[in-house]
Amino acid sequence: MRPGAIAHNQRERLLGALATIVGERGYNGTTIELIAETAAVSNRTFYENFSSREDCFAAAYEALDDFLATLVEEAAAGEEEWPAQVAAASRALIAFLASRPALARLYLVESAVVGEALVELRQRSAARLTALLEPGRDDRDLEPARAAAIEEGLVGGILTLLGRRVAAGEAEELERYAPAVIEFALAPYLGADEARAIAVSPAG
Repeated sequence: MRPGAIAHNQRERLLGALATIVGERGYNGTTIELIAETAAVSNRTFYENFSSREDCFAAAYEALDDFLATLVEEAAAGEEEWPAQVAAASRALIAFLASRPALARLYLVESAVVGEALVELRQRSAARLTALLEPGRDDRDLEPARAAAIEEGLVGGILTLLGRRVAAGEAEELERYAPAVIEFALAPYLGADEARAIAVSPAG
């Protein structure tokens, strides 16, 4: 194996180790020594890949966020109508997080604990989800600034709801909240009745 391939493999192992430990102990209970030990590498190898625990967490978060962005985009692309795109994307995102409780905790709960190092990345995550809602403006005569505020509030509320459920130990049950998330996201654009009908319809 080439040295570059070995370094890449070590980096991936470190990221996986961090995700595992954060899922079990939380960010504050995660140390560089634990990350290195779990990844079966030395502390020196850790510092060859990351400058700090925060740097390692940010790299893991960014990799996960990029994966989720692709997941959401592909789910939405499978539907023609915008409301169905929002529903499909929401179900796909929630189903994945429910299937990976450790990653759900890293993404929705512990990322808020890290602080300044994650602010920009978390804002990028929210912006990506907000962009999914923006086409809904076409069906309503909303002033852009008002629409942006509504969408920001919707995304913030959804992430808070899911994060609280994960923090309560209910990550594996997240899918039961998918209809509520979909209804909440669509109601300002479609009205409560239509949004509820889409939310409770069988997933495609």
